[in-house]
Amino acid sequence: MDIVAAKLKDTSDWNNSEGRTLKTYKRKRRLRRPTIPDELVYEILLRLPAKTLARSRSVCKTWRAIFSNPSFIHTHLKHSASRHEQEPSFLITPHTLSSVIDDDVWPTTFSNSIPFYHWRDGQDTASLVHATDFHGEFGSVYGMSHCDGLVTLPTDTKIYLFNPATGDVLKLPDGQKSNHGFQTAGLGLDPGTNTYKVVRSFYRSVDFYERTYNAGMEVFTIGGHGSCWRIVEDPPYPVKPQLPMHFKGSLYWHIYKELLETPPEGFLRFDLEDETFSFICHPVLPSEEGRPDFVEVGGELCLAQHLTNQIVIWKSPSGDNHQWDRLCAINLPEAWKFRPFNFLGYRILRRDNHICRYDEASRTAKEVVCADQLRYKNPRAGKNFDFVVEDVYFFNIVPYTESLVPLTAGVR
Repeated sequence: MDIVAAKLKDTSDWNNSEGRTLKTYKRKRRLRRPTIPDELVYEILLRLPAKTLARSRSVCKTWRAIFSNPSFIHTHLKHSASRHEQEPSFLITPHTLSSVIDDDVWPTTFSNSIPFYHWRDGQDTASLVHATDFHGEFGSVYGMSHCDGLVTLPTDTKIYLFNPATGDVLKLPDGQKSNHGFQTAGLGLDPGTNTYKVVRSFYRSVDFYERTYNAGMEVFTIGGHGSCWRIVEDPPYPVKPQLPMHFKGSLYWHIYKELLETPPEGFLRFDLEDETFSFICHPVLPSEEGRPDFVEVGGELCLAQHLTNQIVIWKSPSGDNHQWDRLCAINLPEAWKFRPFNFLGYRILRRDNHICRYDEASRTAKEVVCADQLRYKNPRAGKNFDFVVEDVYFFNIVPYTESLVPLTAGVR
């Protein structure tokens, strides 16, 4: 018995010793576990979609601090913009009516459910990014504008600002009452203060018969002190109640020629930094057909003249917008009226619900996708569905670069 007990004790001691050794080995193994360098983790995070990063903020305080850092937001935006140049993508918002009123000049019964679907070139499905229901806050909606992942949606009561990737929504306060036209607002980055600004035109009074008007302009700085509209200098000419184009710190507005007896041939430029207006001449066009629109081609500001079967692109070689040379012409396959998007390297255009690409070899515009023929996917519901074109009054479609830009302050 003593011999058995001794052997059992030896076995127990050996097991205990082995157990201690195994625990020590595992602990050392954990300590020696290979780790990913912080610099590599940072580079990986920069290349993840903004929506994924927004959802990952709650992982830990460190990640929340990283994703809120202005330097990270700016660098992530540059990566997103680079991807957009290689693979253009768009936000598509279908607007439906709850009922039809025959006497409405523009419908006042739009659905208050605002979904944002993300579509990338080459896909046959658009995926839901974000949706908000405003529960009867407005009756009409108008054209959206986009800048660095932020989107404005003017309505007949409010102007809403979204970052669809992060799910942030900002309802702007009431501005000056306008006595004419749809509510329109431009959105852009002020390079001087590195803040985003919403600029809205309004009319204190207007008389088309007498050709008299009293026009004004107001600015809302996102994240600015006071969080209210500021009235700036009045425009030197009346502006059209339509979306201006944003380009490198300025907004470009069409002049409302119907209110002028001898309207000038040109546009108004509003500088977002000093908040002042200047006049931009447009080229002497060989044809009176089709008004020109500003477009971006290869990072430069150009003009696109819409003709019956062509779009002619004009460029200012000196960059001062006072001399214009013909850059190229895009042949249209039929009598389509296109609205150019930013051309980028792919030269993307839009005709109603159609998105097309300019083919340099044939010098024609070829359809890429039609918004009312896309499949729309709701990941939360786990299903796809179609919008019947008769059910959609119009589609808001804007080029889209997703970002983490907050709705509280500038990022650069």
